Amino acid sequence: MKSYDSAWDAIIMTTGERMDFPIKNRWWRDWFNDIYLDVYAHRDEAGADKEIRAIRSLLPLQPMTRILDLCCGNGRHCRALRREGFENVVGVDFSHPLLRHALAEKPQAEYLRADMRLLPFSNHGFDVVLSFFTSFGYFKTNVENLSVLHEIARVLKSGGWFLLDYLNPAYVRKTFLPESEKKHGEYTIRERRSFSDDGERIEKEIFIENWGGDSHRFFESVRLYEYEEMQEMLRAADLDLAGCWGSFAGEKYGAESPRMILFGTRGETNE
Repeated sequence: MKSYDSAWDAIIMTTGERMDFPIKNRWWRDWFNDIYLDVYAHRDEAGADKEIRAIRSLLPLQPMTRILDLCCGNGRHCRALRREGFENVVGVDFSHPLLRHALAEKPQAEYLRADMRLLPFSNHGFDVVLSFFTSFGYFKTNVENLSVLHEIARVLKSGGWFLLDYLNPAYVRKTFLPESEKKHGEYTIRERRSFSDDGERIEKEIFIENWGGDSHRFFESVRLYEYEEMQEMLRAADLDLAGCWGSFAGEKYGAESPRMILFGTRGETNE
């Protein structure tokens, strides 16, 4: 009998879509690990606290609001929410190593391991769904990426709020740097960036030398959805866009903005 890495793989295979993509197109299975936390050590608790305080001016958050942090990583935004007094916080991530870090830190939230395309929650169970630091556009096909938005809509109650912190393709292209290198303690991080042949993805090879005495190589590949494409995908998932920030400082989104922070509500449902 054929074995599958996840329920999603089984669904894709039985519907006839091929899953024999090169391993770099499934990079997210390997890259989010202990090394990743060192490479992105600048994404810290203070930054998470600042971002949570910023979105309080956008979203109707109350102490008992049911909040899902989708792709929570090591839980830094969950902890920030708990420090702000929110009681019902759930973090979901696919990475065992990152979730181990989350479970070792306080204040605690509830954490579950899951694929963001198939969330283990009943319909309309959350008041708010948050997604920080470009946790969207990972998958090879538009169908898979759109399924993430459908899952966000499914687990949100009618009128519930979402926030999606995504990259700005125009800014990525303007600030594009083919190669970079930096020292971090005992080890060296070299990054080689490129665009896919069709220009629709930003891709990165990460080489880490002397981490734990060994060398390591990882990939990143993220789909560059334009603002208009994101509007269309949100609409297709019954998510109503209320606005878009260009950063967590709250300025309006534009071509020069470092981020595309989309927020809005779940459309009404009769369910």
